[in-house]
Amino acid sequence: MDAVTANREIAKPKRRWLRLPERLPNLKGKWLSAYTILWAIMLPLAVIGAARGTYIIMTIPAMWTPYGFATTEDSNGIHVDAVAWPAARAAGLAADDYVVAIDGWRVPRVAARAAARPHVLKPDGSATTFTVRKPGGDQRNMRLIFSRAIDEQSYRDAGISRTFARAATFVGVLLLPGLFLAAAVLLFIRRRREAVPALLSLAFLMFAAIFNAGDQLGVGIDVINTTGGIGTCLIFAALFAFPSGHFVPRWTAVPCLLLPLAFFVPPEWVVTNSIIGITLALLALAGLVIRYRKVGVGPERLQLRWAFLGLAVGMVLFVIVSVGQMATLAFEAADPRWVDWNYAFINPLVGTPIGAIALGLIVSILRYRLYDADAVMGRSAAYGILTLGFVGLFAGSEKLTELIGERYFEHSIGIAAGAIGAAVAAVCIVPLHNRVHRWAERRFQKPLIRLREGLPQSVADLRESASVKQLVSTVLSRVEAGTRSSREAVLLYGKGKLAVAGTRGITAKAVREWGSAWSPPSGDQALERDRHDAAFPLRVRLCIDEGEEAETIGWLVLGPRPDGSFFGKDERDALEHVAGPVARAIHIAQLRERREAEAEKRLSALETLIEKVASGMGGRPIAAPA
Repeated sequence: MDAVTANREIAKPKRRWLRLPERLPNLKGKWLSAYTILWAIMLPLAVIGAARGTYIIMTIPAMWTPYGFATTEDSNGIHVDAVAWPAARAAGLAADDYVVAIDGWRVPRVAARAAARPHVLKPDGSATTFTVRKPGGDQRNMRLIFSRAIDEQSYRDAGISRTFARAATFVGVLLLPGLFLAAAVLLFIRRRREAVPALLSLAFLMFAAIFNAGDQLGVGIDVINTTGGIGTCLIFAALFAFPSGHFVPRWTAVPCLLLPLAFFVPPEWVVTNSIIGITLALLALAGLVIRYRKVGVGPERLQLRWAFLGLAVGMVLFVIVSVGQMATLAFEAADPRWVDWNYAFINPLVGTPIGAIALGLIVSILRYRLYDADAVMGRSAAYGILTLGFVGLFAGSEKLTELIGERYFEHSIGIAAGAIGAAVAAVCIVPLHNRVHRWAERRFQKPLIRLREGLPQSVADLRESASVKQLVSTVLSRVEAGTRSSREAVLLYGKGKLAVAGTRGITAKAVREWGSAWSPPSGDQALERDRHDAAFPLRVRLCIDEGEEAETIGWLVLGPRPDGSFFGKDERDALEHVAGPVARAIHIAQLRERREAEAEKRLSALETLIEKVASGMGGRPIAAPA
């Protein structure tokens, strides 16, 4: 063996048997074909499941409304949550009972609501015999009357409209499956070859199929659990590699590879499944946070911001829904109005947490309006704080008023306390609104704040010393940083024509070619918008006040943002705010340059005249007077 071969064998690295993958593989070839076939099979099943479940929920009224008691379905059948009508109470029905048969027909444990549909919906005034099992195990038959009047009266007692409750329920049960189906189709059409969008698309189809499937006739709980488990694993796999498909940091590949082991945990092990779910969620969140800190400024960072926004809003909604459901469970037996309130306000929100998370992921993957993330996060934080502040002020003021009334007037002042609390909250909410929105802007929209507040001061300092070219360059740089526009240019009027005074991200020749086909609008409108113009969809009028009428000295034109989206309202307002100071600064710089040019011209003429005079005198110096 020669020395070269020996050195090569020594330098050859050892094979690693346990090597973590760097990324999820993209789909191509046979794998893409297999995925497309599977997706095509799942799509009609998801549409049928979503439509069937929504139809059953909307066509079967809540069982308590026509008979006077509230129910939910669990693994044991139909559970009685609350008894609202005196006739049902007099018949012996009570909370925590189970309906085990209807007119002699045994209630199944799976899809009880859908299976009971033909036995529950009867003509108004018809009698139905319910067989009820008491908590102690005894069974009793009780005869109740189907009455629409009970349904209508229950809503009136709760102080809400039955039409509103039904409409809210319809939106609640239809919105999320519709969102999932639309997202799945959009991701499949746009980016099915990429691993993360492909996983999310298939997961959304599965969630759409089972979201309302608990009420479908003939659908076993095992099928629903399996479908939901697969969809959940696909979601977690996408989150561990979100958004580019790479495992960053590398340890995120470990929980992703271990996801199939979750199927070996029996569904009956509720605590174990909950611990696994919480652990996976925390690991996915930790991976997203680490990834966010590592990536620089760019689309991927903005993608992660949308994902974080969806997670944050989803968690807030989850807390709201959970508190509402716990309050209903705690108080509905004593006060049946809670059932109506839960039906009208809490149940429609059940799907919103996962819907918010899904929306954040969808916007991130499609890279649509990425540059609105900061504005949306700021508004979400502001409105969340305002809501909490209003509720806190109202509740605190109302309670304080009640205590004062009991202390000094020796009786409760009832509805007056609520009116005083609402008045105090309304008075305080305006200054709180202004403060919170200013805080949110400074926290989440720093570049835009620097544009709106910093640019006028900057051009005011430069207009007395800098040239027009330098001033325009500063304006373009600040505008690009504040609005994240892809290209910018300033066109100024000179001798009745527009001339290019400065560009950024585009050549002056290209701007002149664009300007030759553009006709500046007349009038005094500050902004001109043309979303179909790929080069410069937004044009800002640079206008100064000269006497009675304003004079347009030029235009600031901006290209779209890097993701191709148009500017939001905050950016447009900021540009309209700075247009005046920028126009005045440029106009003052132009006047100063003209004066300096004229002074230079006069000085040159004077020097020329002196030279001529001196040459005419033969170069002799002018004698001083005696």
